[in-house]
Amino acid sequence: MQNFRSLRQTVAALAVAGLLSGGLAAPAAAAPPDGTKDAAARTIDPGAVAALTRMSGYLAGLKSFELTADTTMEAVLRDGHQVEVGGTVRYWVRRPDRIRIDSETDAVTRQYFYDGKTFTLVAPLDGYFARAEAKPTVRETLAFAAQALDVELPLADLMDWGSDTPPLKLFERGFYVGTAKVGGVATEHYALIGKDLDLEVWIQQGDRPLPLKMAIVDRKAPGNPRFTARLAWTPDVQIPDETFSFKPTQDQTAIAFGRLKPGSKDGKAGK
Repeated sequence: MQNFRSLRQTVAALAVAGLLSGGLAAPAAAAPPDGTKDAAARTIDPGAVAALTRMSGYLAGLKSFELTADTTMEAVLRDGHQVEVGGTVRYWVRRPDRIRIDSETDAVTRQYFYDGKTFTLVAPLDGYFARAEAKPTVRETLAFAAQALDVELPLADLMDWGSDTPPLKLFERGFYVGTAKVGGVATEHYALIGKDLDLEVWIQQGDRPLPLKMAIVDRKAPGNPRFTARLAWTPDVQIPDETFSFKPTQDQTAIAFGRLKPGSKDGKAGK
């Protein structure tokens, strides 16, 4: 996982010790094997595993979808203080080999196109774009972009959860937090704790177990900044081919990957 990070370890520990013993009613399937909070602190609750596996299976079954995410990222300054950076990410996905992402934050604006043959990163405010030959599927292309091109796409982790091998192995402990509403919709709230990162996910109740909110903290990063995303889904939508294709204008210049860095024309940092 590369973008989501959740509760700081200390907050998560308080949640295990406090929330689970503080009157939040968990469903029977989510109860620890021996019914103790100590077991919940040491293991991933079978109920949490079942819920996240069900969510992952549902996502994997979506042949196409649109997704809009309102995001908040804590940025750690040099003096240790944190400031919030807001943003909006919009996804268009048509499996197995089409994806487009439009990302706009307070700090940077980027677009990403994968048309089944090429992967293109666009800096629309800079007037630059970079293009590379892509892999056969969405998931392979996202992995290729991260590993070979050093391009971390926003919310790319969702493609891992929407696979037959959800990344549960990243976590050592997990538990059911309780019910909660996200945008007025009833959800089940789960927390997972790993060696290097923590995850919270709010899963819609009923027969469409979509993640409506996710939050992550990467505890390897200085200051343990928290990233939160509220997700609005449109499953099984018809998306035309041209959505996934990028055609540069005369004002847009092709450059090599790795050059979209601080100091470019719009002064915006990152890839």
